[in-house]
Amino acid sequence: MTEGGNPIPPPYVLDLSILTEVARGDAGVTGLLLILDGRGQPLVLPVLAVLQASLDARTADADRALRGIGRLEHAEFAPLRDAVQAAGLASVISRTGLDQADGHVAYVADVSVCRILTMDAAKWREHAEKLDKPLHFVEYAEPDDDTNA
Repeated sequence: MTEGGNPIPPPYVLDLSILTEVARGDAGVTGLLLILDGRGQPLVLPVLAVLQASLDARTADADRALRGIGRLEHAEFAPLRDAVQAAGLASVISRTGLDQADGHVAYVADVSVCRILTMDAAKWREHAEKLDKPLHFVEYAEPDDDTNA
């Protein structure tokens, strides 16, 4: 697929670690997502991960930040649309042992064959091979804040 003659990159599915940092107001993570969106990178926000990030931060500012990321031009929320998707999510959770938020991330990434954008690669390494198709992920590590150097 192309947009304006340029190929559209495969989407990143944002995991709970990324969404929680957005909710907490992390400028580095939010800036990364703004840069990716500006480059036309599709971003997928699984709603159960958004729900958990909102619960983890539980402030009006957190909710505004999560809504703001969802309003980016190349961002899209991934809901559970029907009983078939709910059963698919249940299958992923039972096979991986992930909680509902991370299970939804894994389910969306699995069915859409997309990469997961995370700050916790170790978690996804542990579960990557537990599904029929291995999960693929990209880890974002914030630069060290070495102000004492």
